[in-house]
Amino acid sequence: WLKVSASSAALPPPPKRPRHARPMGCGKSMYVTETESWIGVEPQSGRPFHVVAVAGAPAAGKGTICDGIKKRYGLVHISPGQILRDHVQNQSDLGKQVAKFVASGKLVPNGLIIDIIKHRLSRPDVLARGCLLDNFPLTAGQAAAMRGHFHVDQLIVLDVPNDVLIERAVGRRLDPQTGRIYHLRFRPPPDNVAERLVQRSDDSASLVQARLDTHNRHVNSILPFFAGKVSRIDGSLPPDEVLDLVSSGLDNLQWTYVEAPYFGNVAFNGPFSEQDAKRVGFFTLAEPPQECDKVVCFRRGQDWSRRGSVSDISEEVSDGTGGLRKGAEGVKVTVTTETGEEFKSWSVFLAPINDKEYSAICTTHALLSSTFCDRHPCTNPAEAKPVSKEEAREALVRWLQEMEDADGESVAIAGASQAWILAEFDSHDESALYLYTTHQKLGPRTSLNTGHDYSLYYRALNNTLNVDADPNISNAMPLIRRMIYLLLYDETTGEKRLHKGGRVWKGDTQRPVPLNMHKLREANRLNKIVRFRQFQSTTTDEKLADKYRTREDGRGYKWIIDIPPGFWGARDIQNISWASGESETLFPCYAAFSVENVDGDCCHLIAMDGSTELAARAERHGLRGTAVELLNY
Repeated sequence: WLKVSASSAALPPPPKRPRHARPMGCGKSMYVTETESWIGVEPQSGRPFHVVAVAGAPAAGKGTICDGIKKRYGLVHISPGQILRDHVQNQSDLGKQVAKFVASGKLVPNGLIIDIIKHRLSRPDVLARGCLLDNFPLTAGQAAAMRGHFHVDQLIVLDVPNDVLIERAVGRRLDPQTGRIYHLRFRPPPDNVAERLVQRSDDSASLVQARLDTHNRHVNSILPFFAGKVSRIDGSLPPDEVLDLVSSGLDNLQWTYVEAPYFGNVAFNGPFSEQDAKRVGFFTLAEPPQECDKVVCFRRGQDWSRRGSVSDISEEVSDGTGGLRKGAEGVKVTVTTETGEEFKSWSVFLAPINDKEYSAICTTHALLSSTFCDRHPCTNPAEAKPVSKEEAREALVRWLQEMEDADGESVAIAGASQAWILAEFDSHDESALYLYTTHQKLGPRTSLNTGHDYSLYYRALNNTLNVDADPNISNAMPLIRRMIYLLLYDETTGEKRLHKGGRVWKGDTQRPVPLNMHKLREANRLNKIVRFRQFQSTTTDEKLADKYRTREDGRGYKWIIDIPPGFWGARDIQNISWASGESETLFPCYAAFSVENVDGDCCHLIAMDGSTELAARAERHGLRGTAVELLNY
């Protein structure tokens, strides 16, 4: 519950969001009683509301732990320092007030900071999901100012020895092109990245020591304000162990409620319902798996990603374990793995293997942790080096001869098909792109599931990217890199290829699998970036897109993509396409998009210029430490 004072009610609106942004929240309305100015969630929802605070010295690992807590419990991550920076950068009325204090060398008053936080915590997304306060309060004055306005359920303090903190901070380096953080000892950068890394100004040895002295002076002064709610964690342990220790305390809070009795599925942030599970493609109480079905488990913990066949099914009343609220009914499923081991899970944590394994939509984090990224430096494409046609041809031969499908089985490609493909490759200047447009058959279609279909050249290449596994990725990588380079650069001059911009369409014969629909809706709701693992072929002819969309079951799915003028990250390839009479704009694999709108029949995307997106990420990382200047740290 949050108490709203008259001053906070009169606060100016938050900084303007981008044109394509969407407000956050779950549709829960707020109410204010006539007798008291308290804001909360509608009482009939019965949903618990939690505020968790995380404190720790510079380089203690707060960012990593906050990311883990946010994903596991669904809390809204709030950084007061970032909120202040946003207001200042957008020159809102509130930002102008803050800027005056900073410009004059004065500290931002605690009352103004508390009003800012109260205003943010009164937003619908926080009221519906609770929040995580990142590195706040920092001083006893701020902790005292919080009293009477909002409570904190738990204060997590990350304890790390000073010598470890100094080594962590001084050795950190930032890649200004990708925003990725490296460490000279613990996470060394690749050789082709090392020379461009920079050190954040507040990571110098002298400033780190000064910040540690300030932290140590203040941290013990805030603890008395949270008596009985402090959880001190050894932050020098590996991140996974730290998160497990943090979770062991947070798990004691009540997270589920009657309407959302399940908790712990990696596809959801926080608690979820049977309807949520069904919508995303998991089994439910009403539609459980059948014996012998092959399933994969999505429950956090020791059973995460375990696979096997269903050997037993029973309806049970939960005793409060396994991720289902005590007293609620569910379907308990026994799964037998290939090694003969058994594990049990509620049905809503299980999904058909084929419906989950070949997701074409991913996040930047998934890109950075992919096999593709291991085989190809994930830096600004401006650093990409051209791959010769000869090297790409060798990769093409190797990929065709050693191709495996999504299940790791060999794909037999007729010699005549291989010969035709190589002949076409040799006879075109930009053959790596030309072949992709040909729809050349590699063999008979053996599955209606596109994630299992390797019968067409372009689909086999896309599924190689989609499955993201060796040997396919390694074998095809030079070919893929040449395609990316030709899309982004003029091979003769080395200059960037800029797209004139405009609207393009794409028609898919199949709708996105349920998990992908969930990712799109969440990206739309939270204003997040999504990426497509595959190359994306689009057209300026909407009627042509509709033709492709309806060619199988008459429905399919339609994509609308708006490309900004002077866009770097797509190419009009009509002049080299096999179907030269059709317009075609091709995006490289792992292209980034924001989600403007999404429904059951259509998704509207905004193409994100690669350099713009990477620069924005780098700026967010680079400015993180300057919160101390605004928050009196």
